[in-house]
Amino acid sequence: MSGLILSLLPRSLERRMVVVLITAVLSVFVVLGLTLNAYNTRELALANSFEAGAELSQYIRGTAPAPFAGKFLQVVEAAPSIPSDGVSTLPIRIGDEGSSLTATLVFEGALPRVDLITRDQRNPIYQVDNLGAFALAVTRQDKSARLYLTLPNQQGNRLITFPKLWQDRMTEPVLFIIAALCITLVFVLARSLIHYTAAPFRSLAKYERAELKPWDTEEAVALQDTLVREQEARAQLLEEQKRMLASISHDLRTPATRLRLRLEQIESTTLRNRMLHDVEEMTRLIAASLDFLRFNALLEEPQHLSLAALLQSLCDDYMDTGNDVVFVPQRHKLTDQSRNIFGGGGEVELEVEGRAVMNGQPTALRRAFSNLIDNALKYGGAATVEMQNLENDQLLVSISDPGPGIPDHLHEKVFEPFFRNDSVERTRSSSVGLGLSIVKQIINAHGGEISLGETPEGKFCIFVKLPREL
Repeated sequence: MSGLILSLLPRSLERRMVVVLITAVLSVFVVLGLTLNAYNTRELALANSFEAGAELSQYIRGTAPAPFAGKFLQVVEAAPSIPSDGVSTLPIRIGDEGSSLTATLVFEGALPRVDLITRDQRNPIYQVDNLGAFALAVTRQDKSARLYLTLPNQQGNRLITFPKLWQDRMTEPVLFIIAALCITLVFVLARSLIHYTAAPFRSLAKYERAELKPWDTEEAVALQDTLVREQEARAQLLEEQKRMLASISHDLRTPATRLRLRLEQIESTTLRNRMLHDVEEMTRLIAASLDFLRFNALLEEPQHLSLAALLQSLCDDYMDTGNDVVFVPQRHKLTDQSRNIFGGGGEVELEVEGRAVMNGQPTALRRAFSNLIDNALKYGGAATVEMQNLENDQLLVSISDPGPGIPDHLHEKVFEPFFRNDSVERTRSSSVGLGLSIVKQIINAHGGEISLGETPEGKFCIFVKLPREL
């Protein structure tokens, strides 16, 4: 339905929004106009009922011949018998100077407020001078009605109608309910059209690719074409970067090897060891820099994985090599034990282990958490890895160590490339200042966050928050 309507609208986004807005506003005004017109028509009919009743009184007293037509009144001769198929009847009497005329009110269906006509009487009598109240009571029924009047002295029967007053109409509550529903439908339809018009832009903002429909706007098509061209250019640039990095890696490995062999010929052991140390540090610096630059060129396809299993496997590998690494999954949950006739009550601990399934890049995540554990082992001597499932469909991993930690004013700078803390421990280390930068790249690529802080026990800790879906 929405697609069919959108295909009839202009392809330009600006023109389409203008058309939808104007159409919605005009539709609301039309509904309000029709509602007010129907309301005013009913109010006018009620106001004219007393004049119509007076006209009926004059006709009865004058007993004008049929057919007769007045301002509201229409009279024709009626058949001797009143039709009874599909109609309801209500007998009434019209009194005039001690005598009364017999009349029957015939209407379609059931009257909603018959008590307004009968006035809680079984056979109500209306005086000929007060037929305005009778006409008003019938008009307020909002039903099509006819009055069969039997004249005295064998003058026959008359069929009396008020076409402008006694007709089927919607009551005020029904009228306003229908108007409210129509206005709501207009807004829902306008909202649906705007939603489907904006759908490709939402997809392009989130996935950089959208499944365009024939009714999508020209701007959406142009934007996707631009993004596709940029993606192709970026893919080509990354491919060239990958080839360049491979070439640089190969070209640097050969002279580094030659330099190391030539250093072996130096007779001074002290000088040779110092120069070999410098060559090794230079080699590590080049390798780390190439890894940092290679990150965007070697992105892997995301897949479903269990973060708990990945961390458990990673920590087991560290423990197998004699490192003090402990993994603490979210296992234990306290709950209240219900009491019964045999006693009980209090708290009970249940074994609950979540698989923490998420969508991510397993190799990249393994590398990121390896770097964090390596840092914890290097500067703290031990690492404790904990995982929690957060309520907002996110996973929280914390890596803590008993080391000295990092000053608060450096918590943001440590993620900058080639930044190293000027402390004794870091100066002695062989770090080139790219480990945390690579970790931040990986976490950001997963839509996560990384921050530094402390555990409730006061240990230095790195917190990694990851969404379950990329």
